Amino acid sequence: MNTLSVSTYSVREQLGPVDFTFVDPSGRDVHISFPFTKELDLSDFPARAKSAFGVGAIETVAFQFAGVDDTELDRFAAALRAEDVQLVNVAIDAGDLLEANPAKRAADVAEIERWIDRFAAMGSTFVRVNPGSPMAQHTGDDLPDHLVEALRHLGAYANARGSRLLVENHGGPSSDPAWMNRLLDAVGHEHLGLLLDLGNFDALMLPTMALLFGGPDGAQVTPEQVFAGLDLTSLYEGIEALALRAELVHVKAHAVGDDGAVGPVDLGRALGILAAHGYSGPLTVEYEGTGGDPWAKSARVVEVAAASASEIAR
Repeated sequence: MNTLSVSTYSVREQLGPVDFTFVDPSGRDVHISFPFTKELDLSDFPARAKSAFGVGAIETVAFQFAGVDDTELDRFAAALRAEDVQLVNVAIDAGDLLEANPAKRAADVAEIERWIDRFAAMGSTFVRVNPGSPMAQHTGDDLPDHLVEALRHLGAYANARGSRLLVENHGGPSSDPAWMNRLLDAVGHEHLGLLLDLGNFDALMLPTMALLFGGPDGAQVTPEQVFAGLDLTSLYEGIEALALRAELVHVKAHAVGDDGAVGPVDLGRALGILAAHGYSGPLTVEYEGTGGDPWAKSARVVEVAAASASEIAR
């Protein structure tokens, strides 16, 4: 039976401003800020998630904290203990392990180690890192030795602290299933596993960039405009190609309609593919829609995911 959890990212619009930096396809560092309102602290999330979603496990995102020394991390850890809520995974987006400059890459690895230390001490089952910038261009067959070496090192580092290192299909080359399978083989299962995100394939990721950054002319677009007529055939093929490697799954949804319909990924179809490959591991709901009540919309995604998993298990 799948264990359900919910990511703090699902209710990010109520958790205060978010700032993060990524490397764009030209190799430049780009800083992005979202001035979300702050209606509750991250340390409030374990109790509220347990009550609102009926889950005993959650996931969080490192960049939602104000750095590795943020005192909110201590309050978050205390809340997990007080509520008896399991931290299933932490998404760590620091650094760029595809960085060719050895000194810069070493600094990135050191920063990731500090994040692993903080969350492993909270008992996080998994810690997820990116195999390169999510915004980087695909690199074809290129699989640099320094990336493999960095992931082997971080995998051993996480193992020694009681957590399991994962990479996620999360944009850039990682959204190519063939590249991801080659990476997992090169690093080795003893050091690295896969977080399979049901929505993070090019067929969906490239259109959703317009929701973040605007359309071709910079004009604001709506989810209805972006998702209308999308052909997600290659997305389901990607899930099929990676299903056997999955150790954790992100149940991704970008929209919840007034009628309760969840999309654009058909969760029943996607979870059915996983089940056909024998997957019975944890599922983390990651709602990425905007506007309205994120708690109600995330709860609807939890409901649909639970019902789909239950139906498939019969």
